[in-house]
Amino acid sequence: MSLRIGRILRSNDLAQEFREKELSRRRFIAGAAKAGAGLGVVGGLGACDEGPREEEEEIRNYLVGMATGDQYTATLRAALDETVGRNQLEFIESGDTVYLKINSNSGDYYPYSTRPKMVERVTEWCLEHGAGRVIVGDRSFWGDSGTLSNLTANGMVEAAENSGAELLVFDDEVEWVEFSQSDAPDWNGGFRFPREVVQADHIINLPIVKTHFISTFTMGMKNIIGLVNADDRRRDGNLDVHVTSGNKLYRQIAQLNQQITPSLTILDGWEAVIAGGPTITSDSDEGEPKLIIASTDRIAADVTGLAILKRWAADNEEVHDTDVWDNPQIAEAVAAGLGITGPDEYELSAPSVEDMQDYLDLIV
Repeated sequence: MSLRIGRILRSNDLAQEFREKELSRRRFIAGAAKAGAGLGVVGGLGACDEGPREEEEEIRNYLVGMATGDQYTATLRAALDETVGRNQLEFIESGDTVYLKINSNSGDYYPYSTRPKMVERVTEWCLEHGAGRVIVGDRSFWGDSGTLSNLTANGMVEAAENSGAELLVFDDEVEWVEFSQSDAPDWNGGFRFPREVVQADHIINLPIVKTHFISTFTMGMKNIIGLVNADDRRRDGNLDVHVTSGNKLYRQIAQLNQQITPSLTILDGWEAVIAGGPTITSDSDEGEPKLIIASTDRIAADVTGLAILKRWAADNEEVHDTDVWDNPQIAEAVAAGLGITGPDEYELSAPSVEDMQDYLDLIV
């Protein structure tokens, strides 16, 4: 049965507008990378050495910021302060529309869905910097028509109301922007993203560190699947089933990400799903790494999350079967040009993380 969700927009003028928004987001990422380059980074370690920082390092936007601590909001601030997110998202400008890509595949509460406090803090900071709109929205698993019920159960509705964000449910009559199969060869019939998302000035991705029983892990890049129209996801040859043979699923994830660029990924590993993810089952389990990661680079964020899972995940989880760079989801993302291409380009600043080197050893 088709859901026939909303109106599909095919106007050339609208298409040009969306392309310009995407180019603007990509320019922002490129500018952030340029601002952070060439300021005394040694061996990809960034500001990881102990001791006081040099004056020039105080304004450095590192590729990946990671932080730990005893208090969630303070840890989030500390991670952001190592990246373009410093001073609680100061890159947000007056009048900007900001879309927050939460993870709400089910109604399961954090860490199986994005933490409500994360949504509240990020929304508040965007509005403090003058954002004209902050939109929170998602679509649950394509076979589940109860996204709004899930958003209520996992605290997203309350978080949006508390912080002043607009809530969009991609089950509803939203407008869609179409991408053809020529843009995404492994997506039979192409796919559609919500207009409000594609049109945003900034997209901030808010995934959680989680294992996944099919794709080994689900974090920032896989989180983008939640934007796709449910009819497109369920279409034969797409995600009616997750086909990993020949790396098809991983190419599908990469092809979605080629069309849309988050300005920032904030990967929540304060708590993490370390077994049986992504939803609550008899085999699932949670851990408390107490780590939060921030990066403008999707691949860098996800390999950092993979390093967390390789230290924390149950021994029988498939994240242990390959090195982080050989994981097929990462390998296909690199091949698709979604970010850094290998350990030589990786950089981490984690001054509060005492065992930072143990994570780095899994990445570089």
